[in-house]
Amino acid sequence: MLTGLSDLSLYFRFQAGVGRPPRPALLLRMLCPNGASWVADRDDEVVGHAMWAWVAGSPGTAELAAVISDAEQHRGLGVRMLAIAAADAIAAGATHFLFVVSSANDASLRMVRRRWPDATVERDGALLMFHAPARVPAQMSQARSMAVTSTSAAAAVS
Repeated sequence: MLTGLSDLSLYFRFQAGVGRPPRPALLLRMLCPNGASWVADRDDEVVGHAMWAWVAGSPGTAELAAVISDAEQHRGLGVRMLAIAAADAIAAGATHFLFVVSSANDASLRMVRRRWPDATVERDGALLMFHAPARVPAQMSQARSMAVTSTSAAAAVS
């Protein structure tokens, strides 16, 4: 999936150069975070990835993140996947969420502000850090049907 993303989508998600093909260490962190991760596929092609991971030094805080293939963006899949990740993080004990978003990523900024309107925000250079009470966001009904599957260590090596 990462090889099919535009350079801008890769940068917005990772805030750094990813490499083509992506570095194995990056793939391992995506598929085996210190929380959980999921992929969405259409016709046996991965079109989305979402994850949550515990934030070091901030007990009860989970960082939520997602990346959606360029062709599938703006259709509700990111919100659907983040809702799954949010519910899982809450079940694991998360009381707060962290979202790290590029200040140039208008679509993600709108999504976080719309779904977590009570989030506070801090700027760190070109990044905005949103801190919000943990809750599952309302989902839009326009997300098309897709399989969403939890990933595992076995998936990271195959």
